[in-house]
Amino acid sequence: MSIERKPFEIEKFCKRLLSVKNWKEQSQHVYTRFEIFSVCDLVIDLFRREQTLAEIAPPVRIVGDIHGQYEDLVRLLNCRTSMNTEDDKKASYAFATKKWVFLGDYVDRGFNSLECILLVFSLKVRTRIPISKILGHRIQIVFPRQYILLRGNHETRVINFRYGFRHELLRRQRSQQEANDIWEKFNDAFSYMPLACLVGMKILCMHGGISPELVSLDAIRMIDRPLTDVNPIRLAQDLLWADPDDFGKPHVGEFIHNKNRGLSVCFNAPAVHEACRRLNVCMIVRAHQMMPAGFKFFADRKLCTVFSAPRYMNEIDNRGAVLKVAANGKVSIMVMKKSKLQPGNKPISEEVTKFPGQSEYTALTDIEAAAKIGLE
Repeated sequence: MSIERKPFEIEKFCKRLLSVKNWKEQSQHVYTRFEIFSVCDLVIDLFRREQTLAEIAPPVRIVGDIHGQYEDLVRLLNCRTSMNTEDDKKASYAFATKKWVFLGDYVDRGFNSLECILLVFSLKVRTRIPISKILGHRIQIVFPRQYILLRGNHETRVINFRYGFRHELLRRQRSQQEANDIWEKFNDAFSYMPLACLVGMKILCMHGGISPELVSLDAIRMIDRPLTDVNPIRLAQDLLWADPDDFGKPHVGEFIHNKNRGLSVCFNAPAVHEACRRLNVCMIVRAHQMMPAGFKFFADRKLCTVFSAPRYMNEIDNRGAVLKVAANGKVSIMVMKKSKLQPGNKPISEEVTKFPGQSEYTALTDIEAAAKIGLE
């Protein structure tokens, strides 16, 4: 006698994730293997439909690093929009009515990586419901793009193994084998995520930064996915890892090795100006670095770093920010107040994510192999 499994209902799952009444007990919530695998399978199908360089038209809100800070993510998504601008005529919950670009780093460091990644995945699936559109005498099925989810450096196996996501799964799932299977499934989904986004054809977004290999926008489009390891492809690595820095001659674009990260590059202000001219964009928006004010401009406002996790790691006195792009292309900043200190153990306190050395990278393979046969 076979047991018939109920179909997965994404609407109910989203409502369950958004209706959080007691933050202290959030980490005790249980999500089944079936629910998690269903969300991942649905979002992988959507990622496959998108190009490596995703595109979206404004108005849109651009969100930086989240890092497992679920209370702040829900606070950001649930905020009532004002009625002061052309783009905000009706007071409503932003998660349901606005378009969003997330720049990556949903997991690691914070207390609720699982809720964060499940929520953004579920919202993307929920809002990509087919709509019939009449073109001439035929009907075309289109998928409205409300959520663009880019890949950050923490959406890679070697990083989210080390900085907390896999440990959270081991702590919260029923068995080590189930936790390992779910970790593998999430990383499979991460391998299909787009690496950059073009907003209104004039604002280029990514998690990390520009690259000496970024000779054209087509260079991003030509990166094939799934991409399990970004490091063999220099452009993909830089899109996830590069940082801006003040160095070099005033009018010469330069790239140097990123000693702070242990891989990728740092780029100077002239390199940003040259990239904007070459790519025919007005601005570059990226995340990847904690900013005390939640945001910081660079290269005469040609580049903006956005960081959306206030009171980062429950110990840094920073604000969070969201960058808003109006329909006419005008840019503004929405700053989030610092959240309250959360009870419990502190997350990993190393502020800057560094790529592990080759010995640790090799050890990761050994640990995974041991986990699969139950020897860890």
